[in-house]
Amino acid sequence: MAKIAASRIRDRMVVTSQGHEVGLLFDVVVEEKTGKLVALVVEPTTEEMRDLLLTDREGLVLIPFTALRAIRDFIVVDAKRVPRKIKKVGMFAKRESTV
Repeated sequence: MAKIAASRIRDRMVVTSQGHEVGLLFDVVVEEKTGKLVALVVEPTTEEMRDLLLTDREGLVLIPFTALRAIRDFIVVDAKRVPRKIKKVGMFAKRESTV
């Protein structure tokens, strides 16, 4: 597996595998004890994304590292693994609280 410095991927566009823009990579979260990557911190490009996806207090989207699929010209994530504020439950939608 190739190694990439975090500084080289900052401000790179994050998209879903279906091609939807999520936003620009702002930071990464690393587990201090193990050094494992935990999450991508993304600044949403639109208010729609900010309203749809789970965000922190600053309005940044938190994407678990397990959603990462590829890093090339874009950072590609699996949309099914990106936490949303609204989850469908049967015919009804359930709004989750923000972090």
